[in-house]
Amino acid sequence: MAKLLSCAIVLLALVAVSQAPAQEKKAKALKVTGDVGLLDLEKNYMIVVTKEGKLVTVDFDKKTKVTKYVPQGAKVSDLGLGDAASITYKKEGDKNILDAIEVKVKAKKGE
Repeated sequence: MAKLLSCAIVLLALVAVSQAPAQEKKAKALKVTGDVGLLDLEKNYMIVVTKEGKLVTVDFDKKTKVTKYVPQGAKVSDLGLGDAASITYKKEGDKNILDAIEVKVKAKKGE
């Protein structure tokens, strides 16, 4: 019985070790274009609505790179609902993590 138990423990350890490198692979960046549908600066997530009506929820942090179409640095808090956005994100488990975002800002009169 003890031999069977130790074999099971070794087998579980091998399975755990064999899965670790697969999880350490760098996530492939995905890209989606649409409008900012929801922006929560307290919980650090946003929802982008594609032209097809698909909702993509992504999380962000202070390291997230934001660029306006007049290329200049920006912050996530500079975004507004309805802004046309093109985002790059990675899947990490069951979450989509925002990597970068480019935003088309509507020109104001006189610009």
